[in-house]
Amino acid sequence: MSSARERRNRQNVFTLIGALLASLGIVLVVVLISVRPDPSSRAEIDWHAIHNDTPQPVLLVDPVFADSDGDWWANRADYRDGQNPEWYIGFVSPTNGFVAIHQFTNGVSPEVAEVLDDAVGSPVAIEGSRWTRYDRSELENQGNFRNVYQITLPKGGILIVTGTADVTEIEFVASLALESVNVQGTGKG
Repeated sequence: MSSARERRNRQNVFTLIGALLASLGIVLVVVLISVRPDPSSRAEIDWHAIHNDTPQPVLLVDPVFADSDGDWWANRADYRDGQNPEWYIGFVSPTNGFVAIHQFTNGVSPEVAEVLDDAVGSPVAIEGSRWTRYDRSELENQGNFRNVYQITLPKGGILIVTGTADVTEIEFVASLALESVNVQGTGKG
């Protein structure tokens, strides 16, 4: 092999190594200056304020957690009007589980009714009230509906509490939700 050819081959290797180092340097700079979200931050919202802005809030659940209940917080709360008005609150539990409240004032929405079609309900008592529990844990596409608790409210409407959290946490939120609507409905809250 000629010396000119050797020089070109060596030059190609050095050029390749230089380009590789330059690329790695650029990647390192991009990683260092990129803004990343703080993992400890959370998108907490005030569901009580949103509740108070809904039509007829006295008819809608508004659970209150005591300090001794742990660090419960809501990541979503909204009221959707329409054919099946729905008051919704999504909670994150102290163990990072998820529990959602769906309260319908005029029949369950078709989307939630479809979820309940693929499971058989069984009666369960929570704090002296009779609920229907749908265990969907064996199904493939559970979403946030692994466990579903449903009760018809005394003043009309349907309350559904769902979640992926532990059953005890879901039942705890169900009892607080039912208590809140019963207290509000009697004018004691």
